[in-house]
Amino acid sequence: MYRNSLTHQQGSMLVIALFVIIVLAMLGATMSKMVIASNVTFVTDLTGLRAKHAAQTGLEVLGSQSFPLDNSIQTCNTTVNSNAAFTGITGFSHCAYTAACNTISITKNGTEHYFYRFTSVGTCQVGDNIVSRTLSVDAMQAR
Repeated sequence: MYRNSLTHQQGSMLVIALFVIIVLAMLGATMSKMVIASNVTFVTDLTGLRAKHAAQTGLEVLGSQSFPLDNSIQTCNTTVNSNAAFTGITGFSHCAYTAACNTISITKNGTEHYFYRFTSVGTCQVGDNIVSRTLSVDAMQAR
């Protein structure tokens, strides 16, 4: 009687082993895809942060030209691009910025003012991916 029940179970361990192997292989493939996606997200976030800092540099360049420390306030209607030395900075080797500013004269409460609008676009490239960030700042100064 014992031998008869063994012959009915013959090969069932093989089916269970194959099932377990297939399930573990699918789990491993899913985990590896998740790790790869996480790494891509991290690289994109880091590149975006670098692009933001590149754009901020463009804003600071234009701001220092428009509001010099030892001179009178200047109007600003220009566009500047990052210089070649910018790409020599560690971490910014494939980054650049383009910054623009516009100044308009306005009258507020009977006083003449300059209204400034600064906009800067920073871009960074890693492999085939290009990430850009745009920053804008508005300012107003009495003349």
